[in-house]
Amino acid sequence: MRVVRASENVQRTRKNVMDKHTEVTEKLNAGASKVPVTVEHSFTRCNSERQELFAVCSGISVIDALSEASCILSELKGQLEFMAMGRDAIPPVNAWSFFRAVDSAKAVIDSVQEGLEKTQ
Repeated sequence: MRVVRASENVQRTRKNVMDKHTEVTEKLNAGASKVPVTVEHSFTRCNSERQELFAVCSGISVIDALSEASCILSELKGQLEFMAMGRDAIPPVNAWSFFRAVDSAKAVIDSVQEGLEKTQ
């Protein structure tokens, strides 16, 4: 029963975020204003040479990028809240999944910040 409620809350939150994103995008397009964009931002070091495996692509609207980061964090928050209500510890496999989600969201936010700084 709790799993269904947490899942429904995550889906409802994601829909609200996407609806807000659509509304903001439509307003921006109507005004023909230029939206700042992301810059390439690599993350997730994967070997002894510390090469970065993944990257946020450049040229993505900061509104789209922040919406995605918000969705990632919202889903993570819902899962952590569900786990926090139980008596079980967070299994290491889940902790790594959460770490990867936070790492991805942080990379998006860092890319947006850099993109915004370039427009100033």
